[in-house]
Amino acid sequence: MSGDKISASRNLVQPSERTAPAGQRRTNANHFPVYLFRNWRQLKSRLIAAEACALFLDLDGTLVPLRPRPADVQLSRQTKRILKLLQGHTNLHLAFVSGRQLKVLRSIIGMDKVHYVGLHGAECEDKSVDMSRESVRALSAAKRAAKKRLQKYPGIWIEDKGLSFAVHYWRAKPATVRAAELALNQILAPKLGTLHILNGNKVWEVMPKEIPGKGAASRALLNGLPEKTLGIYVGDDVTDETAFAALNDQITVKVGRMPGTQAHFYVRDPAEVHRFLTHLETLFS
Repeated sequence: MSGDKISASRNLVQPSERTAPAGQRRTNANHFPVYLFRNWRQLKSRLIAAEACALFLDLDGTLVPLRPRPADVQLSRQTKRILKLLQGHTNLHLAFVSGRQLKVLRSIIGMDKVHYVGLHGAECEDKSVDMSRESVRALSAAKRAAKKRLQKYPGIWIEDKGLSFAVHYWRAKPATVRAAELALNQILAPKLGTLHILNGNKVWEVMPKEIPGKGAASRALLNGLPEKTLGIYVGDDVTDETAFAALNDQITVKVGRMPGTQAHFYVRDPAEVHRFLTHLETLFS
């Protein structure tokens, strides 16, 4: 996860999220999640007791290692195999939740009869969020300005996602990141309340206020499944924190051990995510 955070996120309106009761939320910045495999017996008992489970999986940094260029990402054969096995269990609902566009997410995962949530909740089950004229105009203007002003910074590049855009700074030097941050803040300052930023792994996601975030989308999907379905959410990014909060009464797993996360458990990397998925598949068999 990136250690670089921009002040723009503190200046822009953040998306509202449906969360678990306040008494169940973790807000201590010094809190560390516990290591999942050290607590497998406890988790196993809860999973066995559940009538059904919904498994929510992020893509980048979770199922696959992070790459400077999103286009370079592809699932390994081992990961595809375990996902197919999980898909075959009738008491398990499989969902992929990502900042990627829905069509790109589907292309990478390549599975039918599963749930897809793209663009942080903007695209779900072939439906896109309805945007106001104000948001459409603001997003279009910000996108044009960003492409014009930020292209001069080495290591900074813009990914147009249609309903949003992402400013990647994976290969940029710290001084360049700070300059790009300032420029982006200046571009978005007149659009406060219409657009907001989500901080990701070496990326700033700029989107309209109508996009709810992964948390609201995941909770809505879980609420649409049979009652007493147990949710399991696995993600690595700052953008997954809204899902950890919204599903705080479920099982939440952070990829990477970082303080301040609202996730209950952590695994170290995508390889341990694969190990966890293998444990789940064995349990459901």
